[in-house]
Amino acid sequence: MKKKIVVVGSGNMGRSIAWALEALGYDLIVLDQNQQSLLSCKNLLQNKNNHRFSRFDCDTHYGHINTAAFNIIKGSTAVISSLPYHKNLLLAQQCAIYNIPYFDLGGHINTSKQIHELATAKKGTVFTDLGLAPGWANIIAEELCDELESQGQKPKEVQIMVGGLPINPTNTLQYACTWSFDGLVNEYKDDCIVLKDNLISVASGMSGLESIDSSIGPLEAFYTSGGVAHSISSMLKRGVPTCCYKTLRYPGHNKIVKFLIHESGLTDEEIIKVFKHTCPAQEDLVIIKVLVNDLLFEQVIHSDVKFSAMQKATGFPVASAVHTVLLSDRYTGVLEYGNLDHADFNKHLKFLLKSAISE
Repeated sequence: MKKKIVVVGSGNMGRSIAWALEALGYDLIVLDQNQQSLLSCKNLLQNKNNHRFSRFDCDTHYGHINTAAFNIIKGSTAVISSLPYHKNLLLAQQCAIYNIPYFDLGGHINTSKQIHELATAKKGTVFTDLGLAPGWANIIAEELCDELESQGQKPKEVQIMVGGLPINPTNTLQYACTWSFDGLVNEYKDDCIVLKDNLISVASGMSGLESIDSSIGPLEAFYTSGGVAHSISSMLKRGVPTCCYKTLRYPGHNKIVKFLIHESGLTDEEIIKVFKHTCPAQEDLVIIKVLVNDLLFEQVIHSDVKFSAMQKATGFPVASAVHTVLLSDRYTGVLEYGNLDHADFNKHLKFLLKSAISE
């Protein structure tokens, strides 16, 4: 009997997660409050009759999940949240009641901390902050640290840099919609956790601006929140004294956005409207640069006819991590990036990236 996984949220990232899990051999139950989003997900999958698609209400205001959805979650092998981060804790609480392994895209440190504390108290299995950054990029950092340590070298500095960018920018911001603009503005504005010389400090969002050379040309890098996730605690355990996360953009983006946020007098809602009006979705790429000491990983993911680059770079790592965890009994408790078998994870991820291109 196939394992049945519940994917909660069938937006852009939820759809790519569902497709990837089907490709890895799972039957799915996809939940979303939007019927049209559910239909779009259903149309993307090949074996539609093997899966179930249901309306779902996760009302954080009233703090409940409807009974039908709760019963679905109760009988599943695992639950993956592709919901906005502020809905994740409620969903994780429901999973903890029946000891259902829980996974999410995270991106909000305090919410993930609460979920970790819940799992510890209930002796449940959770893996938060999967996806791209936090997620895949952080897993790469752990793998590079392992490689250096296997050579008898000590990792001293970890730099994680990720950018979702339009291939051919057409606007002044040189940006395009690749995910939630609400989340983007939060990451730009919120404080950022930085580890430097064994001391944890807080940096302002969009500070630490520097120029970066890359395989796609010159870029700029600056601090944004969320991307470092629980890598800081992991690196401290390893004895790595310095670790930070920065977002990559085309040169000039930082200056304009800092003006919008700090000098224009616009509210967050008005800034989001500016992004929505000036940065429509278009063909994208994702660039990942991770540097540990002098050991560099760099990869560029491109979009195709089925998925945007951001969908592949976010949804596929989630599915690969979930698959890696469910294939072994050794993964229990609060899981971190360093816990994963990197060879297994990379094998599954390469399979998905190749499969998406070949379809």
